[in-house]
Amino acid sequence: MTCRNAVSIMALGSLLLCILGCKAAPGPQQIGVFASTSHGLLELTAYGKDDEAEDVYSFRNLSVIPKTSRVEEFYVNMPGSIITETKIFWLASLGKNFDEHNQIPLDANIEAGKGSLYRINVQGLKAKKGGFVLLILPMPLGVSDRAYVLQIPA
Repeated sequence: MTCRNAVSIMALGSLLLCILGCKAAPGPQQIGVFASTSHGLLELTAYGKDDEAEDVYSFRNLSVIPKTSRVEEFYVNMPGSIITETKIFWLASLGKNFDEHNQIPLDANIEAGKGSLYRINVQGLKAKKGGFVLLILPMPLGVSDRAYVLQIPA
């Protein structure tokens, strides 16, 4: 291999890594909740809302719950949400309601990004199988808190 070919291959490899890295996180202008999964970035649109009881979330109106084989981390870009109070739970099964009072959230690390974009890393989440990941996102006063759900089959 000539020096020129080696440089070309390195440049192409660097470009490919940059392109792949750019698709791993949503842009700071992209509003929503996203999961970095084994198949790339997935926007989470299925969520339960808190009932009138505090910290109880209803999933009765969910028609589809997204599935993935692995969750690596979450990205949240919801201006006005109370990101510091975000909680993530692991559940073996999901009923019509979820009451977080007797549940222990997973350890999560929240990192600020550009604008109102935050990255949430959860210890041990990559190894979880056969259950549901629940991301509780407190919203501003007057807006129902949300519980985003994602299924990880066994």
